[in-house]
Amino acid sequence: HVVYGQARPGVPVAEDTVFRLASVSKLVTAAGLLKLAAEGKLDLAADVNLSLPYALRHPGAPGSPITLEMLLSHTAGLRDGQAYEAALGKAVGVPELLDKDSWAVYLPGQGSAYSNFGFGLSACAAEAQAGASFELLMQRALFEPLGIRASYYPQRAGLTLADARRVLPPARRPGFDAAGRQALPLDGWDRPDPFLHHTLAQGNCCMDAGGLAKLGAALLKPGFFSWESLQAMRAPRGDLAGRDPALRQGLGTFILEDARLCPYPLYGHQGMAYGAVHMVFLDIKKGRGVISLTTGASQAREHILTDLNKALLAFWRRHV
Repeated sequence: HVVYGQARPGVPVAEDTVFRLASVSKLVTAAGLLKLAAEGKLDLAADVNLSLPYALRHPGAPGSPITLEMLLSHTAGLRDGQAYEAALGKAVGVPELLDKDSWAVYLPGQGSAYSNFGFGLSACAAEAQAGASFELLMQRALFEPLGIRASYYPQRAGLTLADARRVLPPARRPGFDAAGRQALPLDGWDRPDPFLHHTLAQGNCCMDAGGLAKLGAALLKPGFFSWESLQAMRAPRGDLAGRDPALRQGLGTFILEDARLCPYPLYGHQGMAYGAVHMVFLDIKKGRGVISLTTGASQAREHILTDLNKALLAFWRRHV
């Protein structure tokens, strides 16, 4: 690990500093739900309406089922509308958001649109199927067996949780105030709540670099995960060409195909929120990976991947 800078004012970044992973959480979530499916505790291909306490049906296709596989691959016909954006940080239930502008123009299984709300619903569907809280499911299936210190709740993430701050243009106050988040009341994390737990799976995982390295190593080859689970994560499910011609979408996984960076696909995810820019990508062919976690960096980008992450990937491929 190479570490430098400050996690919070006066608190240096250390090897065990915990970061809010932003959308890298999607890779973590998918890995945990695939592990639960392999253990027979979830059915990723089942209609989520069979277990949810509300109807999850596209108004343009009320007879078409939506599955966990669709939610994890952004192919469920959901989008991040104005109602979802306005509800961030508030306790707004799923039915209220579904009644607003949360449906995409394409039908389930017939297109793709990157959606934090849609992906977040995977936690609700998993809770409804398994009868346990999303946090406990992930702890028992993924974090505890791999020896990873992590949580989808900042209050449970450990003492050294990093801030995130926008640097261009510079912000005086952190967008993600770690101490402030950890001081918030913690209630209901150990109980399923498919109405309100849609805010966890897509971006709220908190983990240190060592834990992410353990997960990355487990995702490189069969062992902890079955070959079938790894192939399911890596198989193309959705097309992100409308937003980034170099990316396709697997289950919680970006499939990066950019010959300028690598002559064959890389697998992983980018995270970007509150000024922080993160990534993890795996080179399956050579059995190695790269992780970058920041408390704030340039968010300049042409498509989805930031210029910073492209530069880091290029450097890694040439020199490591």
